Amino acid sequence: MKKLQDSILKILFIAAASCLVPIYLQATPASDLAKADVAKADVSAAALINGNAPSLALAKADSLFRLKQYTQSFELYQKLFLDKKYSPAMLLKMAYIQEGLGRLAPSMYYLNLYYLVTNDEQALTKIEETALKNKLEGYDDSDAARLWTILREYYWQILWVILSICFFLLAFLLYQKVRLKRSPIPIAVILVFFLILLFAHDHLSKSTTQGIIASPSTYLMSGPSAGSSVVGIVGEGHRLEILGSNDIWLRVKWIDKEVYVKERELLPVRL
Repeated sequence: MKKLQDSILKILFIAAASCLVPIYLQATPASDLAKADVAKADVSAAALINGNAPSLALAKADSLFRLKQYTQSFELYQKLFLDKKYSPAMLLKMAYIQEGLGRLAPSMYYLNLYYLVTNDEQALTKIEETALKNKLEGYDDSDAARLWTILREYYWQILWVILSICFFLLAFLLYQKVRLKRSPIPIAVILVFFLILLFAHDHLSKSTTQGIIASPSTYLMSGPSAGSSVVGIVGEGHRLEILGSNDIWLRVKWIDKEVYVKERELLPVRL
């Protein structure tokens, strides 16, 4: 029995140590890779998207952009975007073009997508400034956005650290109880704390989907039907948190209220 107990303890300690190994495999943050991709896309006429295949359409769109033929270049960018062939630099250029055309909603939409991909602090600052200038709702959670950025960027490193601590605590708890015959309650309390921390990390790392109101006059309804009462009529560019869906309606959060908006009137910030 004693040999079995020793074997179990050894296994737990080895498992705890092995949890630390993947941390060193995550040496390069995702944002650094994304920023490197932006730099390559800016200097290359044939940027690489969706693997290593050069896109002639993207090269042509970039050429038109450099010639300041923004409308034509945007049409090509949009086709690539709908085919899910995009680069961070392309998203930023699309936001720039829409801003130049005075189209607030699509400009904020592509800028939010760019930030989602790159975690670029300058992009977040630009989003905040534009929202403040146009008195847009839904952009006052920048601190939360920065927290989600950190949790998303270093998700695996944080996860493995917490897991390794949990394994060590579990092994030490069993060691105290089985070998030393001591009360493991203090260690158990600490273990429960880290388990709660593990759950919180996993939950907070999954940021909710947000959407940008696309129409200049969008009706916010109290229920998922045209017969529901109107809560308000809002303009384009506001950002809402998407909570769920019901047929052609999306359940969203608007200034601490749950309301419904038609799906076609919202641009979900997701790729």
